[in-house]
Amino acid sequence: MSTANTKNAADPLPTIWYTRILTDIDAGVEVDTVFSQPGRKDTVRYGKHYEAWELDPGGNEPRFLKFRNGETKIKPALRDAFRQFALTISSKLRDVLVQFDLGSTRLFEVPVYEEDGETLSTFSPYYVLHVTETKPTLIPEESKNVRRPNPLKLPEPDPSTPWVGRYHDELAVKASSAMGVDLWADEMLYGRLFFSDRLKQAIDASGIQSKALTLVQARTLP
Repeated sequence: MSTANTKNAADPLPTIWYTRILTDIDAGVEVDTVFSQPGRKDTVRYGKHYEAWELDPGGNEPRFLKFRNGETKIKPALRDAFRQFALTISSKLRDVLVQFDLGSTRLFEVPVYEEDGETLSTFSPYYVLHVTETKPTLIPEESKNVRRPNPLKLPEPDPSTPWVGRYHDELAVKASSAMGVDLWADEMLYGRLFFSDRLKQAIDASGIQSKALTLVQARTLP
């Protein structure tokens, strides 16, 4: 065996992180998103594309946020990242992300308005983070607390159905998925986002504070 091959075999596996924020019930803020094509149907349509990790082919984009149900604040614990139907991040977190390879993922700037939709709030603009980069990442048979939904009660779940992680899931992932972009999703896993180790370290160093954006280390396998 050559020296080069011996070195490669001894290289440590990359560290990969993930977040559960997209399914965390405690990560929500009482805001609505207003789109470039306003209307409830457009909100639902955009949400479906968002969950499928794809942009709305009709060009409908988030335009601004407005508080609802009498809310007027964003809790300090969620100030840098929270969930409405989509992951929404502060300018501070956006400034970290854009230093890394995001590929085709989009960031839509959204000013925050009071409930009337006309009075600009005192909050700086936020950004809707619309992830469109995907990689085969999950190793379901090596993961814990993940399931494949089977609503039709078939003898075996439809293999095209994405896996779903429970709140305390422990994900095993492919080491090869660390190659390429620094922030991504897996088309066969619902509601999880993955981060490269270098991006995670930059987020930590920046002082970003969001209780909901806790990053969990995945178990990386060859």
